[in-house]
Amino acid sequence: MVKKILKFLAFSLFFVLALVAFTPKESFYFLLEKNLKKFDVVVSNEILESNFFGLEIENLEISTKGVESATVEQANITLLLFYNSLKFTDVKLSSLVDAYVPSHIQTIEVTYTLFNPLVLYVNAEGKFGKAEVAFNILDRVLNAHLYPSKIMLSKYKKTMKMMKKDENGEYVYAKTF
Repeated sequence: MVKKILKFLAFSLFFVLALVAFTPKESFYFLLEKNLKKFDVVVSNEILESNFFGLEIENLEISTKGVESATVEQANITLLLFYNSLKFTDVKLSSLVDAYVPSHIQTIEVTYTLFNPLVLYVNAEGKFGKAEVAFNILDRVLNAHLYPSKIMLSKYKKTMKMMKKDENGEYVYAKTF
């Protein structure tokens, strides 16, 4: 009986690993790019490299409605069955956002898991400090917790007024769309 269970688990693990390895990751990326074009968001000059668990992309230039919005040095897309993530490093936003937040972001990580399929999690770190965001897809509720840096507190007071200060020293922003 134990041998049958172990054999079943081994075959199941092999099937899951084979499914992850042979998923067409570039096709997923091009589908994402096609869906972004509906919102006038164009990604250009990227270099794709597929690996076992995901896709590595370098030198992304993102334009929104013809205006250059951001450049991303490197992006990693990890596609597993139960856990998926997008990680962006060295993000430089357009100078248009300098009035609201610092334009350089070190890392942004977006995660999605089948164990909690209705919530998208985002963690970001940059000159603004650290941010933890949860977006409920079904209820369309955004909850953001910001741990601001000294630069954010001193230079971007207009943005900080939009948030409520918690007793822990973090700033909270909640919005329903």
